[in-house]
Amino acid sequence: MQENTSSTAYPARFVSILLHPVFVPALVFAFLIYFSPTLFFGFTPKATLSLMVVVALNTILFPLLVVLLLWRLKFIDSIHMQGDKERYGPLIASMLFYFWVFWTVHKQFPVPALAESFLLGTFLTTAGVFMATIFYKISMHAAAWGGVLSFAILCTFQHTQNALLLLIAAILLAGVAGAARLFLNAHTRQQLYSGYAVGFVMQLLAFFIVHQFLK
Repeated sequence: MQENTSSTAYPARFVSILLHPVFVPALVFAFLIYFSPTLFFGFTPKATLSLMVVVALNTILFPLLVVLLLWRLKFIDSIHMQGDKERYGPLIASMLFYFWVFWTVHKQFPVPALAESFLLGTFLTTAGVFMATIFYKISMHAAAWGGVLSFAILCTFQHTQNALLLLIAAILLAGVAGAARLFLNAHTRQQLYSGYAVGFVMQLLAFFIVHQFLK
C-alpha cells in the first residue's frame, strides 16, 4: 500500500503525530490525575508529580530514544517504521518500558487498581500488536485508542469521576485517529478494526488480571 504523501495529507499527518500511540499512556494518566483526582486521594502534589514523571519517561521519552537510536544505527530505515519488520525492535523496547512502569507503579505508588490495570493493559496491547505484526500489519494507532475506549468504558462502570468525559473523548479521538490513518493509506479498514479489537480486549484482560490476582 502506497502512503499518501500529497500536500492535502498534511492535516492527517499532523493528526497521526498528535495522536501517536507513544503519547497515549501519559495522556490518559494525566487525565486521571487532573480530571479524576478522587482516584489519587491522599497523594501529595509532589507524589502526583513524581508519578506523572515516571509514566511520561517510560512511555514517551525512552521509547522515542530507542527509535531514534535504531534509526541512527541503520537498523530501521525511517522513524515512521512503515515496514513490518522495522516495528520489531521498537515494539520489544516499548514492551519492556511499559512493563517496567507498570511494575514500578504497582510496587512504589499506592494507586487504585483501575490505574494499574490501564498500565498493564498498555503493556498487553503492545505485546498483542507485536505478536500480530509477525503475521499481519496491524494499526498501532487503532490498538492504542481502542484500548483507551475500553478503559473509558471500564471507568464508566466503576463510576470514576468524569468518566463520561473520558468516554466521549475516547470515541472521538479513536475515530479521528482511524480516519487519519485511512486517509494517509497507512492501513486498510481490516487493519484498523483488528487494531481496535486488540486494544479493547487487552484492556479488559488487564482489568481482570489486576483485580483477580494483584489486588
